[in-house]
Amino acid sequence: MELLLNDLLGLLEGEKGLYASMLLALQKEKKAIVDSNHEELNETSREKENLFLKIRILEEQRLSVLEKLARNLGQPAQDLTLNKLSQSVQEPQSTQLADYHSTFLSLAQSIQEINLSNKELLTHSLDLVKGSLSLLGDLLSSNPIYYRTGKMQAGDQSGRLLSGKV
Repeated sequence: MELLLNDLLGLLEGEKGLYASMLLALQKEKKAIVDSNHEELNETSREKENLFLKIRILEEQRLSVLEKLARNLGQPAQDLTLNKLSQSVQEPQSTQLADYHSTFLSLAQSIQEINLSNKELLTHSLDLVKGSLSLLGDLLSSNPIYYRTGKMQAGDQSGRLLSGKV
């Protein structure tokens, strides 16, 4: 069981590093969004994809180790959390597992906050683009003419600021 715990701690250390890298990538993404730097935004997207793949691989390994630990402890694997595991093992692993638990909670909260911030920035940027397109469309739209019958017929395009021809 000692070997399984050490394997788990090694995997957790690797995951912690990857999640910290993910947080840095999201911070770079935020800067790229604010600066409207499309190349940097594409680069951070690729970086995040690579990190997701690495995290998934470590996650699968961690789940495998957790299943073995759960069998040794006589508990269902799905109920075995870092918190519960830290209460079931001896020192120094108990403290290390509790530390990882709090570290992962902190990283998850930070990632969630910056992800929400990036989403709001992107939504705002998209709204600005939609507004600009609407304004341009309004400038090029025809001036409707109302007839006595109540029917409306499109007139010539206004072209007040822009020509309709490209």
